[in-house]
Amino acid sequence: MIQTTSRQAMIEAAEQIIAEQGLHALTLTGVQLAANQSNKSAAKYHFGSHDGLIEALVEARMSPVDTRRQEMLNEITRLGAPPTIRQAVEALVRPLAAETLGRPGSRYGRFLVQALFNPALADLIRKHMRAESYNHVRDLLIELCPAPNPIAIWRTDSIVMHNMTMLAAQEAADRTPAESTAIVSDLVDTCVAMLEAPISTTTTESLGATS
Repeated sequence: MIQTTSRQAMIEAAEQIIAEQGLHALTLTGVQLAANQSNKSAAKYHFGSHDGLIEALVEARMSPVDTRRQEMLNEITRLGAPPTIRQAVEALVRPLAAETLGRPGSRYGRFLVQALFNPALADLIRKHMRAESYNHVRDLLIELCPAPNPIAIWRTDSIVMHNMTMLAAQEAADRTPAESTAIVSDLVDTCVAMLEAPISTTTTESLGATS
């Protein structure tokens, strides 16, 4: 049995508070109470400040995502064949799915959705999403998308958002491992379809009118 350290407990408590109540509800005192820490200076000792706690939370969650994503990119390179849209989408979706649907009790998907609409968190999330592996996947998706720019960029950014929001919506539900596998697989299918969708006449005409 893995023992939870006081630092881990406070990171998990912070994730839960932000995911369920919003950033405004997060205080160092509240985190200590939620994590059952009797030492009144525990949060200050481990994180230094409110912002330090949030930084530690994002780092704890995004580091394994970045590692898994880089491993998948390395495997694509090792195979030697030109990458496919599905391989690139898998490298986007599956690492974050492992850290949300694949981690019991996760609220990280819901934390990310909160961050998307909160300027105080958005800059921090963007910093971590600029990790080399994420940039590589995003560039790959834009390159492989059959639509021309700027549509390829719009579609890539749309599937990034769709990936986060769908995992957030699904992570709290009670399900079997097989159901989780099916949800993630269908999410990959959906994102591939979004990238490969036909371009309507309305879109091309509207785009032409702006150029």
